[in-house]
Amino acid sequence: MRERRWAATEEGARRADRPATAKRPFTLAEIFREPEGRRRTLLAFLLSLATTVGWWAISSWLPAYTTQLAQAAGYPVPAIWGQWAALAYTIGAVIAYLLSGFVADAIGRRMFLFLTFLGSLAMTPITYLWTKNPETMVVVAGANGFFTLGCAYSWMAIYLAELFTSSVRSTASSFVFNAARLIAWLFPILAGTMIGYFGGIPRAAMVLGSIYVIGLIVPWFMPETRGKPLPE
Repeated sequence: MRERRWAATEEGARRADRPATAKRPFTLAEIFREPEGRRRTLLAFLLSLATTVGWWAISSWLPAYTTQLAQAAGYPVPAIWGQWAALAYTIGAVIAYLLSGFVADAIGRRMFLFLTFLGSLAMTPITYLWTKNPETMVVVAGANGFFTLGCAYSWMAIYLAELFTSSVRSTASSFVFNAARLIAWLFPILAGTMIGYFGGIPRAAMVLGSIYVIGLIVPWFMPETRGKPLPE
């Protein structure tokens, strides 16, 4: 019985081929040791990577792009429109933070993930290809923040704890969240190069925003945990 507490998932805990031991294993290694734990960790990491890279591309360029729209329209203080877009983006995210748990409980974790990434994917061309004036961009930025920051990060607080047992829960959640950041930190350094290479902010954002496609596929390979107790 004591051995089962160290398993990363309930499926792993039910296995009878592991010798019993009272010694706690190295937790980070434990989330990769069993096939089901490894599968869940890697799939959740892909979702985290899509969230982090997509959010960075969308949010970091949004104020600058809005300022460019205001400059092109001849507004006297174009930078203020970039600040308003950033504020609207944050407000949209806060609304999503407040609603995400209720929505995920109502429609299920996998459908919540699918709709989150579908909304994020749709908002990328709406924001960077189809919005042509700063007034509209302020409204669009709020909807964008709802999906690409609010919903896209809320799922980690809702879903990750339900995938792993208590012995590895915090380690698995930390790995999924931070491993993606260890990759995404490179993008701010390369931002100027990417804008030049792709020929402007809209094209660069569209290329990086395409990573949201991952979120349309991966959730269907993960377990549905709505209404189930946390794994012990």
